[in-house]
Amino acid sequence: MTKKQFFLQGTILTVISLFLRILNMGYRSYLSSEIGAQGMGLYQLIFSIFMLTVTLSTSGISLAVTRMVTGAIVSNQRQKVRSTVARCFAFCLLFSLSIACLLLFYADFAAQRFLGNLQAAPCLRILGVGLPFMSLCTCMKGFFLAVDESLSTAVSDALEQILTVLATAFFFWRFAPQSMERACLAAMTASTLGEVTSFLVSWTAYRRSLRRNTPRATEKSSGVLKGLCHIALPCTLSSAARSLLNTGENLLIPRELRRYGLEYSASMAQYGLLQGMAMPILYFPSSLLASFASLLIPKISRERELGHRKEVAHITERAISAALTFGIFFAALFAFCGDRWGQAFYKSQDAGLYLHVLAPIVPLLYLDVVVDSLLKGMDEQFNSMKYNFSDSLIRVTLVLCLLRSFGMESYVGILFFSSIFNAALSLHRLLKVTQVSLSIRSSVLLPLLCALGSVTIGKRLLTPNMLLNPLYEILLQGGLSGCLFLLILYLLTGSFLPDRPALFKERGTVSRQKQIDKRCPTEKR
Repeated sequence: MTKKQFFLQGTILTVISLFLRILNMGYRSYLSSEIGAQGMGLYQLIFSIFMLTVTLSTSGISLAVTRMVTGAIVSNQRQKVRSTVARCFAFCLLFSLSIACLLLFYADFAAQRFLGNLQAAPCLRILGVGLPFMSLCTCMKGFFLAVDESLSTAVSDALEQILTVLATAFFFWRFAPQSMERACLAAMTASTLGEVTSFLVSWTAYRRSLRRNTPRATEKSSGVLKGLCHIALPCTLSSAARSLLNTGENLLIPRELRRYGLEYSASMAQYGLLQGMAMPILYFPSSLLASFASLLIPKISRERELGHRKEVAHITERAISAALTFGIFFAALFAFCGDRWGQAFYKSQDAGLYLHVLAPIVPLLYLDVVVDSLLKGMDEQFNSMKYNFSDSLIRVTLVLCLLRSFGMESYVGILFFSSIFNAALSLHRLLKVTQVSLSIRSSVLLPLLCALGSVTIGKRLLTPNMLLNPLYEILLQGGLSGCLFLLILYLLTGSFLPDRPALFKERGTVSRQKQIDKRCPTEKR
């Protein structure tokens, strides 16, 4: 894939991803208006348990398929691709069906023991039906990434999300569920229908892609199980352990808040405000990064396989710089305008308050999206597993120790510590294996000053009472501040990514190139 194709495909994926995030935020806003903060808390807890089974069924498979198919293409062994993917399909289907059966049989136990609400069991059962379809879609996603056809995945995801929203609205209109448990069941049923639709669309695109990218004559591939164990197993163990701990953490938060002194409804409402409302908004802009980050895995994997260390260092440096720049701008936007975001999506001042408080960790959250993809492309998934597991274990321990004594304020502190801890370990490992040095001045301080200046100017130009609708206000505020931010960066560096002040750019470039040449000997391309 050429640089032009990379950015074109990444841009299209970003537009689709942004559309899906906006649709998802609208969907959550609709749900919150129908079932309230307490219902959103239950909805989030049900999904926490379900996501543990999803992790066991799908985690690491996409990466394994991408890496093995990419290896076959690079080594001119396309005739083995069909056999490789077919064996991965068989593995996924067997594993996901086993997990789905466990969820179906033990839904009552999980609902009673972990949710404290037996009426939530049907929600878990209907979600379990969609597990095999989700697992197979994950396999196909890995294949599409390897052959540079990620748009197929994006289209199926878009159709899935649209159908989920429409089906949920239909169920609420047609059946008008009176309890929050019945409302959650309607939403979960719609989600499963979306998964089935996504599988059918992806399967059609996959069959066409096979005809384009593989020869008719095929060979049986060898070492697929070994490849799955080497690539997928560390990711699966990491994600499963982290998902287990995250699920435990999510289940512990309402329980520990009750020990702190809150009633059941109040504890569920507090949990729903943070995890069901504020955190999705906080992660919402990362959709602009996630698409490019997913494309980095096969790209940096190819460069690593070919021994192009200079190109690996260059890609890493630019990706980190882009993630930090992007995250710092939105951190400033949430810090200054978080209350309007809460009003726009949920009509909630409390959700906006969480955005104000959590804004400083936004750059670290967005950086983790990119660093995780780069580490996977560099065959560092085992180290990523260690960092993620350690982070989750510390979070659960701190929740058990602090929440019952200090309430929700202590959980905000835990989020800060967790973000710094995980980002520091992951970034240090990535910089070490890619032999890249990070400039604090150009990658952090310069975008921070530009972000503070642009958001401050943008907010002064738009008075709070200028627009009656807060949604229009945040769109105009974000667009105006974003344009000012890019303009200031371009004037200072001659680029939309921070590099160094233009006055010293030429000298800095020569110096940095000498450092890279010294670390990375010349390789033959």
